[in-house]
Amino acid sequence: AEWLLARAMRRPIKALQTIPARWAAESETAAAEEAAAQAALDGAAADGAAGDDTAGDGAAGITIAAKAPVVDRKRARAWRLVRRIPRALGVFVLDLLPLVGFLVVAYIALGVVLSDDSDETRLATLTLVYAYVVCRIVLAVTRLMVSPATKGLRLIRMSDQSAAYTEVWVRRIIVVAAFGVALADVAVVLGLYPTAHAALVKIVMLVVHLFIAIVILQCRQAVANAIRADLHAHGGFAVLRNRLGDLWHYIAIFFVLALWVVWAFSLRNGYTRLVHFSFVTLGVLVAARLIAVAVLGAFDKGFQISTELSERYPGLEARANRYYPLLRSLVSAILGVATLLVLLQVWGIDAILWFLRGSIGGRLISAIITIAIAASVAVAVWEISNAAAERHLARLAQRQEFARSARLRTLLPMLRTALFIVVVTVLVLTILSEIGVNIAPLLASAGIVGIAIGFGSQKLVQDLITGLFLLLEDAMQVGDTVTLAGLSGVVEHLSIRTIRLRAGDGSVHIIPFSSVTTVTNTNRGVGNAAVSVAIAYGEDTDRVGEVMKAVALEMREDDAFKDLMLSDLQLWGVDKVEASTVTMVGQIVCKDTGRWGVQREYNRRLKRRFQEEDIEIANPTQTIVVKTAREAARGGDSASHSAGNSAEFADGNPANVKESPPPSSLGHDR
Repeated sequence: AEWLLARAMRRPIKALQTIPARWAAESETAAAEEAAAQAALDGAAADGAAGDDTAGDGAAGITIAAKAPVVDRKRARAWRLVRRIPRALGVFVLDLLPLVGFLVVAYIALGVVLSDDSDETRLATLTLVYAYVVCRIVLAVTRLMVSPATKGLRLIRMSDQSAAYTEVWVRRIIVVAAFGVALADVAVVLGLYPTAHAALVKIVMLVVHLFIAIVILQCRQAVANAIRADLHAHGGFAVLRNRLGDLWHYIAIFFVLALWVVWAFSLRNGYTRLVHFSFVTLGVLVAARLIAVAVLGAFDKGFQISTELSERYPGLEARANRYYPLLRSLVSAILGVATLLVLLQVWGIDAILWFLRGSIGGRLISAIITIAIAASVAVAVWEISNAAAERHLARLAQRQEFARSARLRTLLPMLRTALFIVVVTVLVLTILSEIGVNIAPLLASAGIVGIAIGFGSQKLVQDLITGLFLLLEDAMQVGDTVTLAGLSGVVEHLSIRTIRLRAGDGSVHIIPFSSVTTVTNTNRGVGNAAVSVAIAYGEDTDRVGEVMKAVALEMREDDAFKDLMLSDLQLWGVDKVEASTVTMVGQIVCKDTGRWGVQREYNRRLKRRFQEEDIEIANPTQTIVVKTAREAARGGDSASHSAGNSAEFADGNPANVKESPPPSSLGHDR
């Protein structure tokens, strides 16, 4: 009967669903106007937010001018809705007429066919009939409001996809609810225990509530977009709307399931208590949010580094930004835990008892506070040390003390590593002690291991300690020419344990610091060019000294050497007087980079000036006079003859000697 009536109603329903052409044209025009007006409003708001004062005034004028068309569109939309209502109600009535036929036939059948049956059968059948009627009425009302088949008869503004989605989920929910409860009632009529009936009904309603939760989750983004404030809106209400848009689905699901729990377990004053808890919870959350905003705002303000402070302490802002996310998360976590404890307290759970003295919570809080203090002290020591080192480096750079800066940069990684190991070790031991670990065996084991390492690596420790002090005392730097451990060369590399020297012949010497007892460094700002001249015995030393000083003065006037020489010739005087030579010594104070160049150039010029002044450089020679016995007896003649012989030997030409005298003539009889 229902199917026949539905077929009969198809034509009139289709006639009512056919929208006049002028209505469709008006709807399309209105939709286009709404889209254009909304775009204009968005553009004006964006210009007002991004422009200057003049642009902002213009945007405000556009917005005010656009309010009138908005009002007109709302009136036109309301009028279109009024015109839709008669047709929509007509479709609704025609949709319910087949249901009326169903009810009529059902009651006739129950009165005729089931008149002789038991009351249980009749009651069970009526229960299913009523369930079907409820489903049909609910679905008819849903189609009246959303009209998934015809957009022109839709009383609620939504898209075609949303209308179809609404009808599908309403059908699922009402079918499960109506027929689930009806089947449970039928089971009771047929002999099901009341307890089982109650459990079955609760399960059916749980499924219904879960369906609603699924719908909430699927629609959470669309509803959140509708709840959130406009992009250009500011103020506390806009922040509240945005926050509610992020959390609304959690709140909705909580209430949906809470309502089922209250109903299913028949909690005394359950709904009243639920409302009370809801408002109390909302108040606690709002208060917690306000406190969090205040605390986090003060925290953010405390981490803002002013320009003056940043200039005074370079790198402070970078270090603050390094710890900012972690500390902010920690503060947020503390506020969250405190909020949870307050919620538990207002919900009737005495959470404060968990943290009294002697309880597990109290010991946990004590351990957390101790660990937090230890971690804070460790971080403070680490950051203060790094800040002090960096500030000292910046001060050295301003003073242009590049040598000390380079030395400190060489030592800084090693010092940081040692400090990091010490800080982390102390912090780890403190944490282990607070969480209940007995650290006495660890300390004893560490002492034994330290002693073993100390005995087994004495040389290594000596290398490290000696190298540390040599670097601290600035004994050498990379590029210096040094002599140490009997080897000389240019320092190419300094490690924590060894020195690498490049010798003059190109070979490389790698010397451990433990082998260094003395360091001779020729690169320390001053290098003295030594002057030592041996002149003939008969030369005038005063005149030679004046010439030597004049050569040094000429060199100081030369552009190539005046910046390398720090003084004139410091003539110390006559150093040695010998049989045929006189040695005069002195020095020229030079820079360490000009010592050898100045010394070589001075010697070259001095030799040339001596040639010009006819100053004779000492030429030490040894004259050997050989006399025969006869010449010695003759006296003068012998002296003359000896002079000739000495001349012959002095010439160094053995060819002039015809024959060697016999040994007896020299007084050697044996």
